[in-house]
Amino acid sequence: MADEQQDRLDQALRDKTVAEEALRDLQARVDNAQRLANIGDYDWEIATDTNRWSDQLYRIFGHEPQSFDGTYERFLSMVHPDDRETVQATHQRAYATGEPYEMVERIVRPDGEVRYLSTNGQVLTDDSGTPLRFRGTCVDITDRIRAEQARERHAADAHEAETRRQAALEINDSVVQGLTAALYALELEDDAAVRDYVRRTLDSARAIITDLIAPADGRVAPGDLVRTTPSALPS
Repeated sequence: MADEQQDRLDQALRDKTVAEEALRDLQARVDNAQRLANIGDYDWEIATDTNRWSDQLYRIFGHEPQSFDGTYERFLSMVHPDDRETVQATHQRAYATGEPYEMVERIVRPDGEVRYLSTNGQVLTDDSGTPLRFRGTCVDITDRIRAEQARERHAADAHEAETRRQAALEINDSVVQGLTAALYALELEDDAAVRDYVRRTLDSARAIITDLIAPADGRVAPGDLVRTTPSALPS
C-alpha cells in the first residue's frame, strides 16, 4: 500500500513538473510573439491597485521587464502630460458604463523619447456588475505614426513648391510680359501706351503680392494664382 501511494505521489510530481514546463514554454512563446509584434498586455486589479504587465509592455515603456509595480499612478506618470486627462476620462467612462474602450495615447520613456500606443481594453465585473479589473493590450504604433507624419510633411512641401511655381508663372505672365509690352511701346515712342502698360503691370504686381502675403482663406492652393486671361500685348 505504501509503495502504491508513493507511486501516485511520484506520478503527481512528474505531472506537475510537466505542467510547469509546458506553462513556461507557453509563456516564452507568448513573450516572443509579443516582442515581434511590439504588443504588450496588462491586467489591472482595481481594488488592490495591482497591475500585471507582460514583459513586452515594460519594454515598450522603456523599462526592464518586471522592474517595478505597475500601479495606476505609476502608469499615469509615464503618459504624456497632454494625454493624461484623456486617458483618465476614457478609463472613468469604461468604469461607469462597463463598455470596452480604445484610444491612442503618447507615453514618455525614461530617456525622454515619446512613443505612440494604440490601447484597447475591457472591464471585467462580478455577478452584480461591480467592476473588478481592467484587462487589455497596448500596441506600439510609433513607426506608423511617424510614417504618416512624414507623408504629411512631404505633401505640405509639395504644396508649397506648387504654390511657388504658380507664383512664378503669374509673375512671368503679368509682370514680365507687361514690362516687355512697355518696352515695345517705348521703342515706338508711344508714351501713353508706356504709361498704361506700366500702370497695369504695377497693379498686377500688387495683386500678386497681396495673394502671396494675405490670401482670403489663409492658404494658397495650387491654381489660385493662375490668370484667367492672358496679358494684352501690342499687336
